[in-house]
Amino acid sequence: MTYRLKLDPSLHAAYKNLSDTARRDLAVCLLDALADPLAHSVPYGVDDGIFRTIASGRTTGVILIGADTITLVQLNTLD
Repeated sequence: MTYRLKLDPSLHAAYKNLSDTARRDLAVCLLDALADPLAHSVPYGVDDGIFRTIASGRTTGVILIGADTITLVQLNTLD
């Protein structure tokens, strides 16, 4: 199953302002998570299978896994 991505407009604006490298790193994480979110993420705090962390390079994000959607709820970068 492939999940659909949901992204709040404010997080999309933050994404657009990232460096090219950070945008690429986050995009790769999100694309991988859309195919298999549990395999391409780690627990965010307690492993509830819903809130998960994705990371690559100097970019991290927190995703919320729904029935058929993944929502990016937090974005962090060291750039």
